[in-house]
Amino acid sequence: MKRTTDMIRISMLALTAVLAAGTRSYSSPDEFNRYFINAAEAAKRSVVNIVIYQKSGKRLRQVAFGSGTVVRSGGFIVTNHHVVEKGNYYHIISSDGSRYSPRMMPDGGYYQADRKTDIALMAAEGADDEKLRPIEFEDSNGISEGEWVIAVGNPYGLNQSITSGIVSSKGRDNIGFTDIEDFIQTDTPINPGNSGGPLVNLRGRLVGINTAIRSSSGGFQGISFAIPSNIVRQVTSDLIEFGRVRRGWLGFLVRETEGDGHGKALLEVISVTKDSPAEAAGIRKGDMVREIDGNRVPTLGSLIKCVAGKPVGSKVQITISRGGRLDNISMVLREKKSYMTMRRSAAGLLDAYGIELEENSGGGEAVVCNVSPSGYGLGLKRGDIIVTLNGKKTPTIEDFFRVLDRSENRIRIVSVKRDSGIYEIKFREAGRREE
Repeated sequence: MKRTTDMIRISMLALTAVLAAGTRSYSSPDEFNRYFINAAEAAKRSVVNIVIYQKSGKRLRQVAFGSGTVVRSGGFIVTNHHVVEKGNYYHIISSDGSRYSPRMMPDGGYYQADRKTDIALMAAEGADDEKLRPIEFEDSNGISEGEWVIAVGNPYGLNQSITSGIVSSKGRDNIGFTDIEDFIQTDTPINPGNSGGPLVNLRGRLVGINTAIRSSSGGFQGISFAIPSNIVRQVTSDLIEFGRVRRGWLGFLVRETEGDGHGKALLEVISVTKDSPAEAAGIRKGDMVREIDGNRVPTLGSLIKCVAGKPVGSKVQITISRGGRLDNISMVLREKKSYMTMRRSAAGLLDAYGIELEENSGGGEAVVCNVSPSGYGLGLKRGDIIVTLNGKKTPTIEDFFRVLDRSENRIRIVSVKRDSGIYEIKFREAGRREE
């Protein structure tokens, strides 16, 4: 009986190897195991242990531990905000036992964080890329339910621990862990201390950052969650480049309805913010939001997830129903702070030069949409697309206002695209065209 059971087990492993490898087949479990061994070995070099302290004067008191994943050369490390917020000083320990102090960030702290996704970014002082090797990213949109994955981390302080499981589900939201949720659910064993460590595929590439478990006991009970690598990439890039995460803003509020009469839930627009992208695009109170870029958004969580996953400046198409008729509305995602600054600059432009601009829906450029009586002598015409301002290229309306701000809100010369030609218009001072 035992021999029969062993034969069944070997047959199952061999079959799994064939399925995992595609057209290539393997004759022994050892070859299948080599996938796990190689993936774990590749990932371990990018995993660090983070020791968390409360620092008071010269005294350090250890209060917690967690994991981190090296994501960029120079010692940049991703972990979870809920891990590092427990203390105010840290030690970073690489896979070979080397210890590093955290580098001071531009804002004066030891990490920068995005609380909406529970992602934090640290950097190791004097990092060596051989000892702190950046992990390779995989496109998390390409993972499949049922796919094997491996977690590396420091559960309960046990450094460089390896566990494995499969992807149970993708796109989990409304879990209640963070404001923006788009989790990968797995059955990979995760415990306290694993948070911030990588979830990798059998190529050893990052598909997610382990962040939470669903448990009534505090330990692993079969369900764990990871932040997809695509979100990790976007958030960390913004934190490194801008010191904050730039997110697109639509400018309307919605509520979840019971359905459309056919059992499908819908989102109803209950408020549109004045001077917002939504107002400019024509979204109205009472509109029912059905899709964004062809994807259904039946819940608030799905709407937030869909918008948050797109970079600032990207275009979105919103399908709404109004009065029983479907309509597609296009708009460009803007960061709220920069958008409101741009709106104030636009008001100043109208006062000083008598012209109004709007965004070209085709390419995003600044287009003259109105010329008031005070601006008739400028030489600009409605429909002109502004190509350069004061000698600087302005491929988008944001670029136009950025150049205008750096020029102390003065226009000296513009070039515009009109019909099939490019025309140059010079100004001596606000509101007067140079003859």
